[in-house]
Amino acid sequence: MSTDSFQRTNLDWQFQQLSQRIGEWIELRLGKSLGSAPFPTVSPHFVEIAFWLIVSLLVGWLGWQLFWLLRPYLERRSPLQRQSSLTRTEQQTAANWLQQAQTFQRQGNYREACRALYLAMLQRLNDAKRIAHQSSRTDGEYLQLVQQLAHPQPYQTLIATHEQLCFSDAPISAEAFDRCQSAYQQLERQEAE
Repeated sequence: MSTDSFQRTNLDWQFQQLSQRIGEWIELRLGKSLGSAPFPTVSPHFVEIAFWLIVSLLVGWLGWQLFWLLRPYLERRSPLQRQSSLTRTEQQTAANWLQQAQTFQRQGNYREACRALYLAMLQRLNDAKRIAHQSSRTDGEYLQLVQQLAHPQPYQTLIATHEQLCFSDAPISAEAFDRCQSAYQQLERQEAE
């Protein structure tokens, strides 16, 4: 075996050397000021543990500071990932979604009101067994499926508005909500016929 294959240095050895030099420097400084008082010996393992504890605390503190610094950016996620005040986890009826839409309308939150009307439409389609609701379906897939229905226009209006609120940060106006609401009412009339 040649001598080139041996490792000449490593991080652990360098840390031990640094710890030893610091200890000797402290001993030299304290030795002069204390005279002949015995200097307590510190285990190298204790010094290493203390060092890594300090490093890990420093990294944790820096991580915490970085989290608080980036928090506003983390909260501004893309619209597809944005959590809304509407709960999708629990199965709701179309009437519940419609009631939530009216509540959001009264609050002036037209974005969530239009979204609730869209979800009410999907629930109605699912309940009528026209188009089964699947959370993996995109608006484009729903558009293709509603083309096969007798009167696709109201569905297209709601889906187009939903696309707009998902992929745009533009505010949804009261007029846009009125269009969605009239499209939803048209759906209700069509189903009643």
